[in-house]
Amino acid sequence: MSLHSISRTSLFRRGLVAVATATTLLGGGLVVAPAAQAASSLPVVDVHTRQGTTVTTSMFASGSTIDTDSDDSSSARFGYSVALKASGGTLLGAEAVVTVQKIDREPVRKRTIELKPTSTGMLTRGSIHFSGTIDPGTYRAGVEIFTVVLKPDGTRVRHLIDVNEANRVQFRRNAWIEGTISTQKTDGRPARINAIVLAREVADDGSPSEVRIRSGAAILSFDPDGAYGEKKATFVRDLKIGSDGKISTVVESRKGYWKVTYPGTSTNTDAVEWIAQGVPGGCGC
Repeated sequence: MSLHSISRTSLFRRGLVAVATATTLLGGGLVVAPAAQAASSLPVVDVHTRQGTTVTTSMFASGSTIDTDSDDSSSARFGYSVALKASGGTLLGAEAVVTVQKIDREPVRKRTIELKPTSTGMLTRGSIHFSGTIDPGTYRAGVEIFTVVLKPDGTRVRHLIDVNEANRVQFRRNAWIEGTISTQKTDGRPARINAIVLAREVADDGSPSEVRIRSGAAILSFDPDGAYGEKKATFVRDLKIGSDGKISTVVESRKGYWKVTYPGTSTNTDAVEWIAQGVPGGCGC
């Protein structure tokens, strides 16, 4: 599934056609019953006041690593929690849509979610899997809500809420490192470490591919016991990823494990490679 080339406004207005049906039900006196679940821990993202009533919206969202090993060619999980609370009246119900929009991009991914009654208002928690071509990077997570509040005098007050950016989330490509060392001797002679950082992405036609990361930094450290040793690896030096995508540095050979760390970015996950030198079996990962 690709991003839809439709603006937030037009999509929201189109969604109001479906909301009109809910309004009819609300006008007939459908009042949601309270439940025990509270949502006080969620950050408040909007306070909407109208005709003596106030609806407070809280939301938290999260992104994930883009998975290219699934049958859908790629998928990314978007997690969300949304809560509503009213003052000046009682929430009669709500229609809600979560939105995910990449920074500086117009297309928006939208999914309808179901809010359930709680003892303090309404709440929903869940996750959505977006499949297809997904660009890595930072996205705005928002929510669009239509709800009605019933005042004590019987007046029904409509609230139309549009939060463009409740949180920022990241969808990142899975990155890994492939590295080698020029000798397994451990007598102090110069040894060259070569490494590349790779990331997996999905083309517009849905085919997965590996791309070499050609900028950024990495960190070299050393650990005589490897990944499962009790001691922490000792920092050696900072490394630079060249425009050709290569990392290359010379070290003094010794027995143990060289650790190359890529710290990750907003588009790529972090990664670690353990390069064994003079160790039987030769695996430190």
